[in-house]
Amino acid sequence: MICVGSVTRDVAAKTFSFLAEKFAGRRNAIKDLTHGAPEFVFWIFPNGKLHDAKDAHLRNVPRGYEHIVHDEPEYGGFLRGRVVRLLEKQLIVVYCAEEALSKRKEKVIQFVAGMAAMPIPLDDDALVISDNGDIFGSLEDVRLRALES
Repeated sequence: MICVGSVTRDVAAKTFSFLAEKFAGRRNAIKDLTHGAPEFVFWIFPNGKLHDAKDAHLRNVPRGYEHIVHDEPEYGGFLRGRVVRLLEKQLIVVYCAEEALSKRKEKVIQFVAGMAAMPIPLDDDALVISDNGDIFGSLEDVRLRALES
């Protein structure tokens, strides 16, 4: 598991216990939280355009792109995710390969463009993670990563 950005795994685990180094059932715990009462469910096109997936990715795939749901974790170049809140801390979970938001600048830029179009308020200190528990840092960390050359 990777951890990049300004938020350490120990700090993240204080709010989101499933991010602790040795947490059994991490993926299920993330799914339980994100599917409970998400603030927003999204797809982000490769060009950064945001698509509101309403309450479910599978039922609300961008029209004409139904094939992407069978292409995990690349999703045909799309990013998919959910925004949730726990104890007033915002969490953005992105279903992606671990290197997508840590090493692939085009994916970081795609994500940041999608987040900029969000119709809900996003906290700069919202924690961005993968569905596997990789930590990509705060939303501000990811925005800064998009600006790095």
